[in-house]
Order: sequence, then C-alpha cells, then structure tokens
Amino acid sequence: MDLQALINEKVEKINSKIISLRRVIHENPELGFDVFNTANLIAKSLGEIGIPFKDGVGKTGIVAVIEAKTPGPCILLRADMDALPLTEITGLEYASKIDGKMHACGHDLHASALVGVAEVLWYLRDRIKGTYKLMFQPGEETLNGAEAMIEDGLLEDPVPQTAFGFHNWPPLDTGLVAYHPVVSFAGSQAFTISLTGLSGHGAHPHSAIDTITAASSFIMQLQTVVSREISPVKPAVVSVGRIEGGTAENIIAETVTLYGTMRALDPEVFELMRNAIGRLLDGLESGMRVKHQICFGKQVPPLVNDQAVLSRVLCSVRSMLGADKVLEMPEGSMGAEDFAYITSKIPSAHLRIGSRVPGADVVMIHKPDFSPDENFLGVAMRLLSRVVIDFANEE
Repeated sequence: MDLQALINEKVEKINSKIISLRRVIHENPELGFDVFNTANLIAKSLGEIGIPFKDGVGKTGIVAVIEAKTPGPCILLRADMDALPLTEITGLEYASKIDGKMHACGHDLHASALVGVAEVLWYLRDRIKGTYKLMFQPGEETLNGAEAMIEDGLLEDPVPQTAFGFHNWPPLDTGLVAYHPVVSFAGSQAFTISLTGLSGHGAHPHSAIDTITAASSFIMQLQTVVSREISPVKPAVVSVGRIEGGTAENIIAETVTLYGTMRALDPEVFELMRNAIGRLLDGLESGMRVKHQICFGKQVPPLVNDQAVLSRVLCSVRSMLGADKVLEMPEGSMGAEDFAYITSKIPSAHLRIGSRVPGADVVMIHKPDFSPDENFLGVAMRLLSRVVIDFANEE
C-alpha cells in the first residue's frame, strides 16, 4: 500500500473520533492563555495515542515530538486553540455552552486536526523519516501566544529547520487550498490613546474642555494618515475599535480613551503611521486644549512565506489534490497572525484550507453565526500529513 493510501486509511479510522474532539472543544471555548480545559483535552488525546509531549509551554501551550524511525529534518507544525469573546447564534447541537465565548475563528478545527495529524504520523513513524514537532498554541487572537511559546523554548531541542501554519478559510469550498505567494498576513500594532480635558456642565461648554469632541475630531483626522501620508501602493489600515469616556449625558467628559490598531504589509510603514499619529495629537493639544498620552503595543511582524519552502509545499499539495484545487490568492490579508513570529525566525509557509460547505452562503470568521464544514478535518489531516512527510523525505 502506498503512503497516501496509508494516510487515507488511518484518517478514515480516526475521523469520527476527531470530529467528537472538535465538538467538545467547540462547546467549551476558552480565551487567550486561559485554555486550560482545551489543553487538557489535547494532552489526554495525545497521551492515549502514546505520543510524548510537554505541556505548560508559554503558560498553556503543548508541544508534542514524534521521531520517525529514519533520521531527517525537524519540521514544526502549528495549530491554535483559543476562542473569541462572542455569543454563538448558530443553533448547532454542540454550540458553545458559555455565553460570550465562541470558537468563531475555527481554532477548534485547527487543534483537533493537528491531533489527528499527530496520530497519523505516529502510526507511520516506522515508514517515514524526520522529526515532527507539533505546536498547540494559546493566545493567537491576542497575538502573543506564539512569542510566549518561543520564549519558553519552542524552537529548541530539537531545533526545527522549517515550519508550517494553516487556517480554515470559509470563502473556499472544502477540498480547496489557497496560498499567498509572498505575504500572507499584515503586521499589526495596537495603540491606546488617553485624552484629558476639563469636566463641566453640558449646558456650559465654554467652562470645560470637551474630550469627546476632541476625540471625534481626532478620529476623523486619523483617516488622513493612510490616505495622505502613506504611498497608495503600500497597503495600510488605521482603525479605532473602542472608545471609553463620560459618566452622564449632561456632564462634559474629562477623559476619553481610544483603543485602535494599525496594519501594514511593509514594516517601515509603521514608523510613518506612529509619527503621523503623534503630530495629530500634538495639534489636538494646541488646537483643542486636551492633554494626551499614547501607548503603542508590540509590533507583530508580517507573515511572509519563504519562497523555497512554499514551492515545495505546493508541489506536494498539487500532487495530492490536483492543480485545479490549489488557488493563488492575489494579495495578502490585512489581518494579523502571530505565526509570523515563527516565520521571521525560520523558513516557513502558510496555507488556507477551505471550510465552506459547498453551495452554502459564505459566513466569515469572527462572526457569531460562523459554522464551518466539519469535513475540513478529514481534508486537513490528509493534506498536512502528506505535506510534512513529503517535505522530510525530500531532504
């Protein structure tokens, strides 16, 4: 029996078990680094297979290592585990049991699929070569989980020579795969701005310094940063997603806090945006009399595919699925992905795997009615197992 047939046979045997695991994870979503129950489920699954692993990496991450019979390169494969602060409205029988928390990005699919890949690789370990390092990551939505695991020794003992990431993608039918030729995801940097004025009665605005009016003016000016200060051929986004301020409808607010994010594909654009925001705030202080403080978060790098690694991966995917099932996406996403911390250190590639029920309407990730096709799991297990085995065998 050839390798692909063995992979397919094993995936068929474990598919229902992996679907059940995914549903349990989906029912019990957890946020950020607090994925204790999810990590325990994954650890229990790996332990039942017999796969050695280390837990508590980067607080709640798990790293499993599978050594094949024949020595070869070390390959890292990553899945994320955390959910989002949304209330699910899918009506599924296995919908989230926790109000305000939902697997609306499909990380339950990712983590479950990687458990399946682990079982396939363990089953085939006497027939393949290489070392396979499987990373179950917390804190992807907060963009700090990968870095925490790296700081806790993820990329050591053994040292991976290359890495692969993947994400379900609902615009693509299940069974299709897509890739970005260079940049998959933008870099990202959050910011928090505090404006301080002088409170007063709403009927006597001349005796106060109105931070809400100042904040409104600043948000409108902020939109000129991209349209007038960044080259049109360099994609960038600046958005304010949250505003806090005021205590009553008839009291002029003394303080307002703005929370926002910057996105760009070119790392040099971030400095231009930071400088522009600073100038706008200085102008706000002199023109509208409000004091300001700004805090920039850590700059997450863009996720860039290594061209040599991507080329080899695509050869493997096309040989398995057929060239017509592998699509090139025209430009990178302005979303951010902290797998970029890994791609910035070792040669890597990232794939999007279709998760839309064929013929169904597209419901994007991060929405309360997101409901991907569970057949994604079988496709992902077969595809990812084949990709990493092929890659190791070519070394």
